[in-house]
Parts: sequence; structure tokens; C-alpha cells
Amino acid sequence: MTHMLQIILDDTKFLPDLLKAWREIGVSGTTIMKSVGGYRTSTWLSKVGLSAIDHIFEAKEVQRRTLIAVIEDEELLAQAIAEAERVVGGFDRPNSGVLLVLPVAQTKGLYKAKPKPPQELSPPALRPDWMVLRDTPIEEVEAIMGLEPTIVSPEASLSDVAQAMLAHPRVHVASVVAEDGRLVGLLSLKTLADDLFFHILPEEFIAESTDIEKMMAFADKTRILTAGDAMIPPAWVKHGETVKNAFKRMHENGLSGLPVVDDRYHVIGYINLLELLALCLEKKEHPNLSEETL
Repeated sequence: MTHMLQIILDDTKFLPDLLKAWREIGVSGTTIMKSVGGYRTSTWLSKVGLSAIDHIFEAKEVQRRTLIAVIEDEELLAQAIAEAERVVGGFDRPNSGVLLVLPVAQTKGLYKAKPKPPQELSPPALRPDWMVLRDTPIEEVEAIMGLEPTIVSPEASLSDVAQAMLAHPRVHVASVVAEDGRLVGLLSLKTLADDLFFHILPEEFIAESTDIEKMMAFADKTRILTAGDAMIPPAWVKHGETVKNAFKRMHENGLSGLPVVDDRYHVIGYINLLELLALCLEKKEHPNLSEETL
């Protein structure tokens, strides 16, 4: 069945990233229109006067963009929605916009664009014997490790998150997911421990608060009660990416592990940094060792 995906985007700063994400997965022929919300329009005009109505679309206070894409493939539609949610940070946030999906009875002139995987050329490895290791697909490594991710909701209390992480002691980064299963944030073991110990031993943190900035940080910590309060922005790897991609994202985000997600950003696995290093070292020491042996 063909659908029309329509997004009324409140914050136009997300527009370039959203269009880029749609283009990469194969969404074609996106129409972009200037649009204005009725409430914002009336509020703005009450301030500047009706004489400014000719300039309404130039006013930053009321600017929006409406994106329209007609999509035939159900899986591509789901991916397009997931990418939009990821780029915007979720349409449940205030002033983020509105996402609509409408059925289309008939279409003509619709064409399909094939997603173009990014062509990334790796520089020569400093250790040539590690070249094959860093190009190993994530799905192969994930199958060897067999780690089950720790998944919590943004509303989960810090103690509930701790209990969930205790159930998976080899997973040191919890995945925070929305109601629809989409990854919205990460919570590392170190961050969780800091926040929990703050509530257990607040006097230790008070002793360290010697200036205004540290006092403000102390005040902020008093408001951290749930996974949603403590989480950092999400990072992930997908099937088809490599060990190199995983190492790079862990390093950039200071994480000891990463969730593996599908095209809808649902968490389906987990990669642990320590076990990833152990795997590389074991394969280096025993190059003829099969995956079955590992």
C-alpha cells in the first residue's frame, strides 16, 4: 500500500540532516514547503501589526517547513519514520513538530531511489595484520559474543536501572528506549554509579562543591532521578558496519560498549569493548582459529 509521509517541522535546523538521512535510505522526491502555524501567526501579528502580513513567511518566529514524501514500500516507510524521529529527537518533545502518515489511493510518476552506501576508504593500517580484524562485520562479532542488551525506559528509576544492569553484568551501557522501542539514549555504568552514590553519600559531593559552577552541578544532580534524567544522546552500530565503526564510536563517546540497532533503531544486540579487544587479540595470536572455536 502506498502512503504519504508528511512532517510539519518546527525547527528548521534539523532539515538538512533529515533530508540527508532520507536520501541515504532511498526516499525519493521529497517536497518541501514553507508553512506557518495558525497560533504562532496570530501571536506574531498581534505583536507587529497586520501591516506585516506580507512578510509572514520571512519571520523566524513563525517559520516552519512541511515535508511530503510518497512511499510505496512498508519497510522504507518505517525506516523513514525512524530516521525522522532520530534526527528530531522524537516528536513527543514540545515544539518539535508533527508527523503524519496518510494512505494514498493512486499515484503516477513515482520513482524509486536506491540507497547509496557511503564509500569510505580506510587508510593503511599501522599493523597490517589487524586490517582484516577491523573490517570484520558487526554481525559476525555479535554472533560470537552473544551478549543480551540491557534495555530500560526513560521513566525507570536509577535503582531499577541498576537492577537491570545487574542482570547482565557483562553489559556496562544500558540502552534507554521509547515506548515504540526506538533507542533514545544511553546510560553507562560509571554515570549510573555516580548518580546513585550521590543520593547515598551527598555529603561527599557537597565537600567537592567549592565554587558556583560546582554548586550548580550539585543542584543539577539533585534532579537526576530517572534514566531519562541521566542518559546521554544515543550512539549505536548496525549490521553491515564493521569493528572499525564500533571502535570509533566507542572512542568518540567515551563508552565501553554499544547497542546494535536495526533500521528502525530498535535495539537488537550489544557489543562490548573489552570482549571486542579480546577477540582481536585472540585472532591475532591464533590466526587460523575458526569462529566456531571462539
